[in-house]
Amino acid sequence: MKKLTFIFYTIAIIVVLQACNSKDKSKEIAQYEATETKLQLNETLQKKVGSWIKEGTDCYGIVTLSSPDGVIHAAKEVKAKVLIIENDKIKMKALENVSLAPKAGCTKIGVANGDTWWEEEGDLFQTREEALEFIKTIKVDKKSPAGTKFTVN
Repeated sequence: MKKLTFIFYTIAIIVVLQACNSKDKSKEIAQYEATETKLQLNETLQKKVGSWIKEGTDCYGIVTLSSPDGVIHAAKEVKAKVLIIENDKIKMKALENVSLAPKAGCTKIGVANGDTWWEEEGDLFQTREEALEFIKTIKVDKKSPAGTKFTVN
């Protein structure tokens, strides 16, 4: 009986000591909470894109088909979503399929729904109309068909 009483009191003392150590830790946890910092685009991207861009925003980007020497053969707008904004680039996700005409020497001829890319140039627009206006300013080198058209009677 004395052993049983000793074990009971020992357990009671351990429980009481443990209870004394479980203090309110909400103040301690509050110190570790991350403070949200707003990431700013670098000056070049900020000038091109503007202040409207935020993570989760739907907008329009430009898909171009260019040769290895940098000549643009075709350009189209693509609806996309802003995923991540970093200082010098913006992670984008395509929300639609866009196909460009196949050209010799080019391996990728469009963008599929769900494709992602890092936008570093800042060619992003709030509306499709703005994107189309920008495409008009891009010099597109469309090659004329080889040979001359003629009809045979």
